[in-house]
Amino acid sequence: MLTDLQRAKLTRYFHMYDVDDDGVVGRKDFERILENLRQLYGLGEGDPRYQAIRESYLQQWEGLVEFADIDADGTVDPDEWLAYFTGVLGDSDLYEAAITSLVFELLNFFDTDEDGVLGADEFVNFYGLFGRSAAMARQVFLGLDRDADGQITVEELMLMAQEFFRGDNPDAPGTALFGLLDD
Repeated sequence: MLTDLQRAKLTRYFHMYDVDDDGVVGRKDFERILENLRQLYGLGEGDPRYQAIRESYLQQWEGLVEFADIDADGTVDPDEWLAYFTGVLGDSDLYEAAITSLVFELLNFFDTDEDGVLGADEFVNFYGLFGRSAAMARQVFLGLDRDADGQITVEELMLMAQEFFRGDNPDAPGTALFGLLDD
């Protein structure tokens, strides 16, 4: 059972993926995110790096729709999203795989200088894929950068993901990983 705070955080996460704001997450949202990524990095559609990212990301979509799309309409609505994450959070193996995948996906896609950490500009790029403002991304980044060293390490990112998905402290920095709740 999700707490009220978890519901609020996961609903915010849902809205990150609902890029076109139509109330459901669909393949077109994933395609838009991929196009934003392609444009961000100036990759051609035939570029092998883009093709690998595209394949990986669309596999994630297929997995999400397979397990979350209860009414089989080809989209995931907020209730299906929350039910899916209730299942993920209730299964330790699924949770660990999902969180580890998320953290390393963030680093793989956005650590453009390949230094093993996310800087503020890299974090802004992450938010930009979802159509979120640079100002919001910078505000969130400052809250997540616990030691104020201008970077987020793998360890910090894992802790933030834990706070976001399993935590129930509204003041924990990871609560804002996917955006401010009052936004």
